[in-house]
Amino acid sequence: MAWTRVQPKIDPNSRSVVDPYSYWALGAGLQDFRLPSVAEQSIPVLLRRKAEPWNEGAWALWRDTTEDPNMPEKPPRDAEPFDVRFLPLTKTLRLIEDRRFQRFLGSLERFTLGPPLPSSSVAPSGWKGVRPVQSPSPGVTPGTVIIGIIDDGIPFAHERFRRPDGTTRVESVWVQHGPATNVPIGFDNGLEISKADIDNYLATCRQGDSIDEDEIYRRAGVADFALEGRKSLAWSASHGAHVMDLACGWDPDEAPDWRIICVQLPSATTADSSGASLAPYAVRALEYIRNTAQAIAGAGQSLPVVVNFSYGLLAGPHDGTHEIELAFDRILREHNTTKGNKPMRVVIPSGNSHLARAHATVSFQAAGDEATLPLRVLPDDLTPSFVEIWLPPAAAAGNRVELTIATPQGDISPPLEENDNFILRYDVGGKALCEARYHFFPAPTERGMFLISLQPTMRIESENSRVPTDPVAPAGLWNLVLKNNGLSSHEAVEAWVQRDDAPVGYQRRGRQAYFDVPGYEIYGHDGRPLEEDDPACPVKRAGSINAIATGRETIVIGGLLRRELRPPAYSAGGPITTPAGAPSPHRCGPDALTVSDDSIVQSGVLAAGTRSGSVVAMNGTSVAAPLITRWIAGELADGRLGNREAVGKLADDGELLPLPGPKPSPERGGAGRAPLPPVRPVKIDR
Repeated sequence: MAWTRVQPKIDPNSRSVVDPYSYWALGAGLQDFRLPSVAEQSIPVLLRRKAEPWNEGAWALWRDTTEDPNMPEKPPRDAEPFDVRFLPLTKTLRLIEDRRFQRFLGSLERFTLGPPLPSSSVAPSGWKGVRPVQSPSPGVTPGTVIIGIIDDGIPFAHERFRRPDGTTRVESVWVQHGPATNVPIGFDNGLEISKADIDNYLATCRQGDSIDEDEIYRRAGVADFALEGRKSLAWSASHGAHVMDLACGWDPDEAPDWRIICVQLPSATTADSSGASLAPYAVRALEYIRNTAQAIAGAGQSLPVVVNFSYGLLAGPHDGTHEIELAFDRILREHNTTKGNKPMRVVIPSGNSHLARAHATVSFQAAGDEATLPLRVLPDDLTPSFVEIWLPPAAAAGNRVELTIATPQGDISPPLEENDNFILRYDVGGKALCEARYHFFPAPTERGMFLISLQPTMRIESENSRVPTDPVAPAGLWNLVLKNNGLSSHEAVEAWVQRDDAPVGYQRRGRQAYFDVPGYEIYGHDGRPLEEDDPACPVKRAGSINAIATGRETIVIGGLLRRELRPPAYSAGGPITTPAGAPSPHRCGPDALTVSDDSIVQSGVLAAGTRSGSVVAMNGTSVAAPLITRWIAGELADGRLGNREAVGKLADDGELLPLPGPKPSPERGGAGRAPLPPVRPVKIDR
């Protein structure tokens, strides 16, 4: 067992463009990145282009790589700043490692990979859709609103999303990982299910007078057990069903003209903890909802749109410059500043990691000081673990901080310095168990980050295997030691452990690592979880906000206990990190709080299961966000703005009632508490 310093294959200038997780995903972590038992796979690549026009040589390299005959020979002048393409694994590796592509990478600000899809889910290169674009829906009224749902397990046949005449309010569903037999116009992957398709299923899939929803989902290919892959709609409950009901579910006879556009994220993305990014799928999902809403409105017309995206990450810059935040902010800003467009809003949860011990802040008093962050990596973890250690912006390049790592067995690494071009690698038998690298993120982030990547601590051996053939990292305490060489006492280093838990309904494979500092107190003298921080402890509850909930344009919502009127212990908040060059952060934390649990003993709120007539309880800020989405839809239907300021005023007005108990801090609760009424009232008081 030994630590070594490894020279990466890619030059330093290009390396700053490529998302650092990509090196692990395509290198030591490839076996966890690839889909199991799928021979042909395609990897989504998200490009964020520089503001200047495409370099002709870079464009030619990109055009040759994609092999898309529909791409013009000359670079377009008005190319979109964000672009997503699917490439085979070998081509993706070549883009990163082949020095001929340095010119291509030099034309980008960011190159990000997402989890792969089976190649059967991706249209062939040069595919060009010939289906008619969605025609304007009949009967658009002043109260018509488009509600977008980006989630997993979308029950599009559910009665809560039907009209009084029995037809559906769902205008379309894009199953991003579906077979590429009906790919949406302008996109490269998945299966689009139209309103006409759903109405036909509702009319023909019947058992007597009853609609057979199982048969609908089987025919649509989303719950067909003759096909491989996870089938979220085969379960009694799904995250998407619950969120969708809270956001836009109604009894058919009472339903307003709220039309629904859904995007089913790939199950590999929903359950992924390999380090690959959700960004390519999330960005395309929002673009699909925007484009489809415009097609429904018709040329020269516009409809108001509100989108619910109840997903989250733990690690990231936390300053509004995550790729998803930058893309969402740009899409929203461009739409909302275009003359004639009606408002478009996106709602995101603040996260459930307040007590996760996944965030730490370190400040030094003098040069030479050291701080140790003990990372507790759990046994039986079938997924990789990651830690991001973010440095403050620097006025000039230098070595202000260095990192050393001690394994649970006591093997201590050589130091990894700020601006170091080498990779630290911990090898056993020629296989990497851990890697650490320094990565500088150029504008708009303008900060450096140490990324520590660890193999799973357990693997399920293949049949008849005598010994494990894949690398396994030792469980226990991995001590991350930071040494100060040049930071002042008012500059802080922040660290986050990346999310590694399983979503609702998924098999638990990952086990969340955390910072196990001895001075961190979990419980108070009364036995309740402590929700406030000890200033002397580096592990912080504050600042644990969802890493994609720190943007400027999105509306961010935390949780609230309906009976006690205070945040549940898990509801995460700010402060966020001040962006480089800014005098202060652009938000404190969430914009407001609304109900995520009926009470401290009655966890969750009630909403739909995957089948008509079913009701389940789920909790989390993911179920608070769609309540605000529903409220915003009502505001937009009445011609009001439904923006961040309106949500803040809703909470302000709630606090003026006044509500009992102390008002949460702005970092934890934003403008305050907005206890919206339940969507599914019950006869028994919860």
